[in-house]
Amino acid sequence: MLGQRHFAYLFPQQTAITHRERLISGFGGLAAILATTWLTHIFIGQVAAPYMLAAMGASTVLLLGAPHSPFSQPWSFIGGHLVSATIGVSCAIALHNVYLSAGLAVGLSILAMYYLRCLHPPGGATALLTVIGDQRIHSMGYHFIVMPVLINVAILMCVALLINRLVLRRHYPFTPSFAGNAVVHDNEPHIRPGLSKDDLHAALKEMNSFIDVTEGDLERIFSLAMLHTYRRQVGDLSLKDIMTRDVVTINPGTTLDEVWKLLRKHHIRGVPVVDDTQHLVGVLTIADFLKMTDWHMCHSLRDRIRLMFSRQPVYSAARIMTTPVTVAREDMHLTEAFRIFAESGINHLPVVSEQGKLVGILTRLDLLASVYGGTVTASAS
Repeated sequence: MLGQRHFAYLFPQQTAITHRERLISGFGGLAAILATTWLTHIFIGQVAAPYMLAAMGASTVLLLGAPHSPFSQPWSFIGGHLVSATIGVSCAIALHNVYLSAGLAVGLSILAMYYLRCLHPPGGATALLTVIGDQRIHSMGYHFIVMPVLINVAILMCVALLINRLVLRRHYPFTPSFAGNAVVHDNEPHIRPGLSKDDLHAALKEMNSFIDVTEGDLERIFSLAMLHTYRRQVGDLSLKDIMTRDVVTINPGTTLDEVWKLLRKHHIRGVPVVDDTQHLVGVLTIADFLKMTDWHMCHSLRDRIRLMFSRQPVYSAARIMTTPVTVAREDMHLTEAFRIFAESGINHLPVVSEQGKLVGILTRLDLLASVYGGTVTASAS
């Protein structure tokens, strides 16, 4: 037991990520440093490379290995290095005591990065280098901030953006935004746990130290933990166990008059559109009828252009139905449906078989009924 405790102290467990993520981060770092070294050599020659690559290597670990960290965001990276370089050069010029200059350069850099919201650990190395570097660095004076620091930072920032966004397809820069209790990332977080920005600020303030995680990350972690807790409680409950199997459907050629009558007859707000083989090709909702009369309600430019330049009267479902459609497999665990509803903002989720044929439909009421049993009743939505 004592040996295990000591082992845990020496080798603390890190965040669990996939082997794929580790590999692409490693190859991304290789490509970033390779490109930065080559481009730096082209712009400023061999002189600056031996001094700057150490700090840039540390920054690369953050930019490619932990892209969602607050330390890794563009302003933290750019501001951290430039602010630290400016402070370091100033200390080296103003003070002749190298020990005092080195301490002040790093200490003041940390303070400045905190207040300027650009805390970036490798910036401390940049500040220290300006003081303890050789005469070639000291002779540059404030020119050192522009070349090589600014050039190295600019090159590595461009390379990191290209690798993270285009090659690795990551959401970078990571910029969480709050609007009340809602979080409006493109793909973060999936479930809203009821936390507000003030709640997260208060919790972080009580920690009284810099936590290498954003408020958006905290909310997403809490959301996913809630999903895993609920999944453990309900067991192996899949969509086929709670979905509605008796689904009203139409085909692409169904007239809009017939569709409207079906919606009113069954008191529903939308209906799946299937082909002759029962494969889902679209969904037609009341919102699609409204878009047909007012193109400003269309969510996409493609739909607006299609309706603006449509010269023929719209008679069939195929002309106004929504496609492609967000669907779920019948063997999917119901907790995944919570995520899909939250991400897509939809009220009806078509459920398909392994062959892609429509076998049922899931509503938000179905999910609520699975949580609260049979106590949830309402008219079909």
